[in-house]
Amino acid sequence: MLHRNRNALKPTLIRLDTLPDDVLILAISQCCIDELFCLRLTSYRLAAIISSYITVIAPAVARRTFPEADLLTRLPKGTHTFRWLKGLIPKQLAAILVDRHRFAHTWANSRYGIPAEDPFGDELRGRVANGWCVFKKISNISQGVYEIAPTRLVLSKKELSLALFNRSRLKFLILECRENIILERRLDYIKSLPEKDAKDYKLMFLLLSSVFRVSLTTNYGEEYKPWIFDWGHGIDSQRLVRKGESWMTWYILHEGPSLFWQQWWVKSPRSPDTKNFIRDHSLRSWFSNSSKGIRASVPGFAPDDWIDTNDKAHSLQRDFAHKIQKALEEKSVTGELGSSNAISYFNPIPYFIKYSYCRRLRQHRREDPPKETMDHVPFHVDFRCPEELKQRLRILRGFEPPRTPRV
Repeated sequence: MLHRNRNALKPTLIRLDTLPDDVLILAISQCCIDELFCLRLTSYRLAAIISSYITVIAPAVARRTFPEADLLTRLPKGTHTFRWLKGLIPKQLAAILVDRHRFAHTWANSRYGIPAEDPFGDELRGRVANGWCVFKKISNISQGVYEIAPTRLVLSKKELSLALFNRSRLKFLILECRENIILERRLDYIKSLPEKDAKDYKLMFLLLSSVFRVSLTTNYGEEYKPWIFDWGHGIDSQRLVRKGESWMTWYILHEGPSLFWQQWWVKSPRSPDTKNFIRDHSLRSWFSNSSKGIRASVPGFAPDDWIDTNDKAHSLQRDFAHKIQKALEEKSVTGELGSSNAISYFNPIPYFIKYSYCRRLRQHRREDPPKETMDHVPFHVDFRCPEELKQRLRILRGFEPPRTPRV
């Protein structure tokens, strides 16, 4: 009588790092950039193989992550390195920002922007990518401080004794201590920042502020949440974000480019949650990750009854974000580059005007336009203006005198 060996039916689990090198290289080459970053941290052997064969792996991973980005993945001057691969992320964010800016404003008529696959935009994209790198370093400072355990923070004995039996006061005391450390470190970093980098950051942030939209004419419905972060309820949100006078500025300076990298590229554009990724995360952070607070406050939001339950902390964060933006503003208008051409140096409009001439010349020559590769990107972060403010705006506009047409 034949007896079946039960152990033979059990599947054998094989660790990835036990495979032969040639098989591992093929498998690793099918990863995207973020997957490769995680994979190299799982074992010493995988990290060693990735480092040894990075000149083979890097081009494959780049093409896998950016399948249509021919300009982005073109051969660099040197060999392919891990640093080159990592540098593709801010370059891709810059390509998206410059490309999709054509559709940031309805009045722009697609004039203000350059397609990602047009070599004409290399100079502008390079500066915007450098601005993303500065943005990342500013964010890393905040992330590092928030990783410090509360027990390691230096708090005065007097303040600690007063807050010891008051949980909310103790929580604010810890937050204030963190934010003071962050502000000091960021200001030190800005002092050491080259003027050109400060200008590139300002150029990038000027374009980035156009991502946030608050509708004043059309209410998108319950799917779109109201802008609850500031007293103006989003009517002037883009300018407030640029100036650092919005809580949203503090939030994106803390979270960094990863927010936009996730919504624009990592997450599937077909997922219904992707287009609201930044919006939903900002609301959760505003309510201290309390979904109950979001459900209770957002649906029945009325601007006349707007009360920030955590006003002390949010005001502190808003004030410190403004100080950072102001310090970068002052840094960008000093030195040799801060004289006559200061404004034009961080203004993207001259780039777009030159490109409009180039585009018309190509049309005259009947040249094919560059291919569009960013149509699927969920670029905007959409909020809605409260209905009460919309009604007031309509009434105020009804009393406005008719405008005299320009001659």
